[in-house]
Amino acid sequence: MKKIIIIASVILICIIIILSLILRKKSTINNPANSPFSTSIPQQDSSKQIDPNLSNLSNQSNSQIDISTIEPVETLDFRVAYVPTLNKIVVEKKTPQAEELFYQWVNQNQLNEVINNQNKILFTNEKIIPTPSDSIHKLENKIKDFFQLMDDLNSIGQGANNNQSPVTNNPTPITNNQSPVTNNPSLTYYSQCGDLGSLPLPDGCTLCYAGCGPTTVSMIASSYLGKDYDPKTIVDLYKSKSYLLGCAGSRYSDAKQVLQSLGLKTTDYLVYNFETADQVVPDLKKYLDAGWTFFVLASFKESGGGHYFWITDIDNQDNILAYDPYYGRFEIPYNENGRYPYPLYRLAFGVKR
Repeated sequence: MKKIIIIASVILICIIIILSLILRKKSTINNPANSPFSTSIPQQDSSKQIDPNLSNLSNQSNSQIDISTIEPVETLDFRVAYVPTLNKIVVEKKTPQAEELFYQWVNQNQLNEVINNQNKILFTNEKIIPTPSDSIHKLENKIKDFFQLMDDLNSIGQGANNNQSPVTNNPTPITNNQSPVTNNPSLTYYSQCGDLGSLPLPDGCTLCYAGCGPTTVSMIASSYLGKDYDPKTIVDLYKSKSYLLGCAGSRYSDAKQVLQSLGLKTTDYLVYNFETADQVVPDLKKYLDAGWTFFVLASFKESGGGHYFWITDIDNQDNILAYDPYYGRFEIPYNENGRYPYPLYRLAFGVKR
């Protein structure tokens, strides 16, 4: 009897600690200064993504902002930060398109007047931007991952007005004029940066910049229900339901609701803890064998933003093949394992007619 009381007391204490942490996290999320943007470098708070000062730019003159106030930002194409020792904005190029996409990012965030002096910008292929203490950020990221998982679970089944469901966004990719492409006669591919890449999203930015969610929904709906469900139709549907869709990305719970509203079947959520392909393949194969495909949320960096894509098959070598609205624009279907150990899988749900 005494053992039972002790065990019950320990469980109760753990529950109280977890609840207090969750409540404290929620109060932080509700603070506009901590709004997430999916492709940034972790700073003092790893949930911060692109410079939080950007949300206030409309309220002040750009010319009054010093370049030293611009916080580090990282996408899959470039990494940018102000380096005090050089007194320059340093742009580390990660892809050949980095310079072009950097200026596109400057444009989209209305920083033209802030970053307007070419002598203050240094483009480099070397890694020269100082990195924060690894030990501090490893601990911080573990804490954030715990809270992220709790937020993911809290968001399940909740409506469009709940801001706890994570949002995703893509780095600005190369714009290519790509019409819908059909690789498998029964499946349709759309690039989020294709013909409709400049389509404005209800809450800001464009389909190319932040539209991996609705573009993935569009591919699934077009493949199962007919070509009428192009990305513009799905964006309009998100807008009609007042779902979050803008520069901050979109929610997987809303994608699930849209697919269900169109008459498609979905499974419960499969929640993963940033797991690699080999860890999720056995689970996904069981569903694929039963005729399901997968709407997936995954991350392409250890900490930071997510990306949506549609898993359509897993081959004999356990390669995960997907219709990917960003990476898959040059390879249909796209072998997601080509970036192993990325992507790191966070959540999925099955879809079928």
